Amino acid sequence: MSQVYRAGVLVAGDAMPGSFPADALFFETLALRAGAVECLDDHLARLRAGLARRDLAAGPLAAGDLTAWRSALRLLGGHEGVLRLVVGPDFEELGLRALLPSPEVFRLRSLRTLRDAPEWLPRPKSAPWANSMAASVELRSLGEGAGVEGAQFDARGFVSEGSRSSLAWVEAGALHVPAESTGRLPGTALGQLIRCAGLPVREVESGVPVRADAILVLRSTLPGGASAVSHWNDADGRPLWSGDPSAARPLLAALAAWRAQRCISFA
Repeated sequence: MSQVYRAGVLVAGDAMPGSFPADALFFETLALRAGAVECLDDHLARLRAGLARRDLAAGPLAAGDLTAWRSALRLLGGHEGVLRLVVGPDFEELGLRALLPSPEVFRLRSLRTLRDAPEWLPRPKSAPWANSMAASVELRSLGEGAGVEGAQFDARGFVSEGSRSSLAWVEAGALHVPAESTGRLPGTALGQLIRCAGLPVREVESGVPVRADAILVLRSTLPGGASAVSHWNDADGRPLWSGDPSAARPLLAALAAWRAQRCISFA
C-alpha cells in the first residue's frame, strides 16, 4: 500500500491520477527534480483561490510554509517524482508518484469528449477531475502513445485545452491562448509563458489554428514546462496541421529560463 503525508505523518493513500481521498476539493501537481520544485508559488496561489471561493482557510502546505514542505518531503523520502497536493474542508494530503519520461515533441489528437463548463471563472483545478479523466480514457482508447496529447473543444467547437495540458500557439506574430470562456484552466505554465513570451497575447475563441507558426503543449511536469507540437490530427486521425517544432524554441527557452529562476530546493 502506498503512503501519503497528512498532518505531519505518513498514512495509507494513493497519489495516482483519478484516485482522490474522500471530500477532496482542489489539487495541484508539481514536478520534483533533484529535490527541487519550480514555481511553487504559482501553484499554491491557484489552489488558495479555489479555497477562498469556498471560504476555507489554507493549511501549512497550501499556505507555502517551507518548513512544512521540507518535513513532508523528508517523510515521503523522494527526490524526484510528481507531487500531488490535495486539499479538502479539513485536510491536506501530499503524495508522490513516479515521474515518467517526457516527450520532447508532441502530436495532438482532437477528442470528441467536450470540455465541461467551469464551476466559476477563473476555473479551479478541482477534484475529482472527471472531465479530464474522460478525455484521457478516450485518448487511450485510440491507441495513442505517450507522445500524443488529446485536444478538447467546448460545446461550440472552440479549442479549450489538452486532457492534461494547456495549449498555446503563435500566429501572425502574437501568442494565442484559448479564452477562459472555453473552459480551460488558468494553467500555471501557460500563465508563465504569457508573462515571459515577449509577444502580444490574444485570448481567443478559435477552432484548430491551421495557420499557426508554432503550437505548444504546456504542463508544469514537463521539463521547462512545455514542449513543441509537430502535428495535429482530427478525431479520426486525419491531418489538420503540421509544423516545424524548432519554431517554438525561442518560447521554450524563455519559459524554461523563467521557471529556473523561480526554483525552490528542498534537498
